[in-house]
Amino acid sequence: MCGGVKLLRMQVREMRFLTSEEVETLAASIREPYGVLVHTLAYGGLRWGEAVALRRGRCELLRSRLHVVEALSETSKGLVFGPTKTSQRRTVVIPGFLRNLLAEHLAAHGGVDPDALVFPSPAGAPMRRGNFHRRLWRPAVEAAGLEGLRVHDLRHTCAALLIAENAHPKAVQAHLGHSSIQVTMERYGHLFPSDAEDLADRLDATRRRTVADAGRTDEASEVAGLLATVPSLA
Repeated sequence: MCGGVKLLRMQVREMRFLTSEEVETLAASIREPYGVLVHTLAYGGLRWGEAVALRRGRCELLRSRLHVVEALSETSKGLVFGPTKTSQRRTVVIPGFLRNLLAEHLAAHGGVDPDALVFPSPAGAPMRRGNFHRRLWRPAVEAAGLEGLRVHDLRHTCAALLIAENAHPKAVQAHLGHSSIQVTMERYGHLFPSDAEDLADRLDATRRRTVADAGRTDEASEVAGLLATVPSLA
């Protein structure tokens, strides 16, 4: 029986968002060729498992598109390629600079096999999060002066960058691959511009017009009254 047992409250870690300048500093601090991975996470918004499962044949760079169809997961049986977190495929349209960086990266690494991973480990195998964090991520984060930064914070950064460019919530949802718009708004709703101040300004304007109209009406009545006292010239 569980009566009277207090459940531990889950601690939700605060999101962290980088500026575009901090993204550049981090990308320059990490060992090559993983600066491109940093940019892909920060501007493509892919989840870690999606990024390290991305294959060459799913980079449609002539159209600036990445086709996200699977993710790499670490299980008790080892690394497993499977569906994305939401079990949905999506196409991410990437900015031109990222398209160019990926084109250069693919030309320099990995051969031409369409099934080859875009971001394998330094040994050429599928990337393990722990190894990446210990050998590549942590030293880069410390060098960039971004202590405590998580890989997943780059996904949050992508959302913040999109919202700063006035992206519609549905566009953010599609880019990040959220299962619903509710998920997007629950996580990032506080970043979208608030209409409250604009609405307050509009209410101010409404009252000013009302007061002005009332003033003109009173003035017209007063003038009519004065005219009524003036003798007719007839």
